Amino acid sequence: MAMGLDLDQYHLKKRVLLVFAPNPQDVRWEEQRIYLEDDSGEAEAWKIAVFGIFEDGPSFAEERPISHEDSVRAREGFGVEEGSFALHFLDLDGTEILRSEDPLPVDVLIDVIPEE
Repeated sequence: MAMGLDLDQYHLKKRVLLVFAPNPQDVRWEEQRIYLEDDSGEAEAWKIAVFGIFEDGPSFAEERPISHEDSVRAREGFGVEEGSFALHFLDLDGTEILRSEDPLPVDVLIDVIPEE
């Protein structure tokens, strides 16, 4: 999917967790961030790259900043409506394996990863 985020660089290397929220102060983003911080290293062990994509405020792909234009394209590309929270989890091959409108603990994410 051409979004300017270059998801191809993660192909077969990392799973991608795209977390969309109106802004970094959104309570749902805060809840998701806490889940990710309290995961005891599971996200890293399962090779999960976290993207925070916001309408208002600085967005990021892992440690790299994402431009506002790329954030808008990502929201459009994944069909995320303005003002809403959404979580899209992509497997190593880029296939979407989970979509949620609510924050999820890391163990829920890990449970949907297909066995190799």
